[in-house]
Amino acid sequence: MKIVLISTATYPSDQGIRTVSSVLKKAGHEVKIIFMVYSEDYTKLYHKKELNRLYKICKSTQMIGISSYASTAPRAKQVINFLEKRNIKAPIIYGGVHATISPADCIKVANTVCVGEGEDAILEIANAIEKNKPFDKIKNLWIKKQNGKIIKNPVRPTIDNLDSLPFVDYDIQDHYVLENHDLRKFKEADLDGQIFFLTGRGCPYGCTYCSNNLFNELYKGKCKSIVRWHSADYIINCILDLKKRFKSLNCFDIRDDTFSLRPISQIKEFCEKYKQKVKMRFKCLGDPKTVSEDKIKLLVDAGCTDIIIGIQGAENVNKQIYKRRQTNQNVLDAAKIVNKYKDNLTVMYDVITCNPYEKPQDIIDMIRLLQKIPKPYYVSINNLVFFPGSGLYDRAIKDPKLKDSVIKSAQLNYWDRSKHILLKKENMYLVLILNLMRGSVTKTRFGPTPNFLINFLLKPKRIKYHLKNQSMTYIALSFMSISDIFRERIAKPIYRSTPINFKKWYDKIRYKV
Repeated sequence: MKIVLISTATYPSDQGIRTVSSVLKKAGHEVKIIFMVYSEDYTKLYHKKELNRLYKICKSTQMIGISSYASTAPRAKQVINFLEKRNIKAPIIYGGVHATISPADCIKVANTVCVGEGEDAILEIANAIEKNKPFDKIKNLWIKKQNGKIIKNPVRPTIDNLDSLPFVDYDIQDHYVLENHDLRKFKEADLDGQIFFLTGRGCPYGCTYCSNNLFNELYKGKCKSIVRWHSADYIINCILDLKKRFKSLNCFDIRDDTFSLRPISQIKEFCEKYKQKVKMRFKCLGDPKTVSEDKIKLLVDAGCTDIIIGIQGAENVNKQIYKRRQTNQNVLDAAKIVNKYKDNLTVMYDVITCNPYEKPQDIIDMIRLLQKIPKPYYVSINNLVFFPGSGLYDRAIKDPKLKDSVIKSAQLNYWDRSKHILLKKENMYLVLILNLMRGSVTKTRFGPTPNFLINFLLKPKRIKYHLKNQSMTYIALSFMSISDIFRERIAKPIYRSTPINFKKWYDKIRYKV
């Protein structure tokens, strides 16, 4: 059976839809994947020319699947509405993260919504359509009948043995990507020399800024463990397959929420086999509480050149607002460990700010914590987005003062600095300072900002004055806005047009510049 899967992600690395495709192909179905990559300005929608091109690929198919995040949901809605107005005959199934988090919103757009892990459900739908049978009783599906009645089927248990899944679909001859208002065949160069890969599923934490807690609640009592891992052999064999396919591949980017959560025995097995068989640099993510000397030593020795460690907030914010059981000492202990490998390991620390529930002292504490972390490193300042399904979203959407910023922040990226600050208007002076610290950190500066200037700006009397008198903050934000526009509209498009060898080189040094 002919099937088209559509991803609205802004980068063609959507592993979820690739996995669904591989499951369908293994069952004998003919699958095309269309990556509708588009601007990270989420207020922008697709052009009619692009949608017409999409329709031409979809018109002869027998089933269509589409996925989105909350940020790209308006684009998914636009695609579904357009295809339905063109009287597309194939049923459209709306799945992915947003469909799982907000099925009640998605069922207003599509007649079929897939909630949760969709591999088995989508396969059952395809088989039912092929046999001309109804699929309104399939688990994980919400179905809207012609009379408007909505059937909400329960989710099935999680896939406990992830190794039972076939390798993700990188048969790029069957893939299309949106570029310059046209859908063209996917090329190896579109990978930019690296593969983004999840080696596991699930997160044990319930941080209020994240939607993972909703997934945990959704599958409560329906899984042996919410955290599941691919085996080392599965990961290595998958990478070797990809290396054989793509000669330009230069890096393997592990995107698990926290790869360092894995037991030391698993990390040891993975690192030994990776070093012996793959021999390629890789990156991963970690969190302060699960970073250890033994784990980092193994990772670096195996070829890990970059690690992102989530700090998110200072101790009080993590405990009281994010419900994240992490202390400042946890951060400093982890930082001390990774700094021992500074000659071979680039470290990025993730921080969340522009949170309307933060107090001025919380932001000051965050800045002071960053100043204590051993250098060098890179600090990524991310401005809070209220994700549907997260605890902070549920809290803020009920607050009349915040409801507008909750909705509008979903249209922004983490790094839309000036827009976030002007939207939320809380502690603007201090949030501005923290945002100006983004970049490579040395003993004398944070990004472009000298350390002595940060200390000067954080004098108590100066803080008190500028929190009340915001004229200078607004002036600074106007310049920041120009910088943000330059980055998004000029710098990023130029970078994306550069040759792959330049991108591979830049990826190695970008957090050290």
